[in-house]
Amino acid sequence: MASTFDAAPEGVRERSTASLTISDPKVLLEKLVEEANKHRGALREQDGYTIPFREGGLVRIRVEGGTLHFTAEGPTVERREHIERTVSELAISQLGDEAVLSWQPQA
Repeated sequence: MASTFDAAPEGVRERSTASLTISDPKVLLEKLVEEANKHRGALREQDGYTIPFREGGLVRIRVEGGTLHFTAEGPTVERREHIERTVSELAISQLGDEAVLSWQPQA
């Protein structure tokens, strides 16, 4: 008997990325994670953090040299865009206008 789970399609995920080069990215990363822990928690990973969103989706944040790399994922375009706005607003609140993120949708 064939497994019905093999025939089930993978959940569609909407993904986008953004990068921000600043003088001390680890300080901003700590502030973003601290703020996330107040509302939704954060998971420490080997190369950064993953911040889940209760209504679905997440953002992954990594530091490479002097750059923070963000990857937003959501089950729908609308949800992904909500995550992008939330992360962008948080970055601007911590660093001001120098922290503007330009999100690029990924296929």
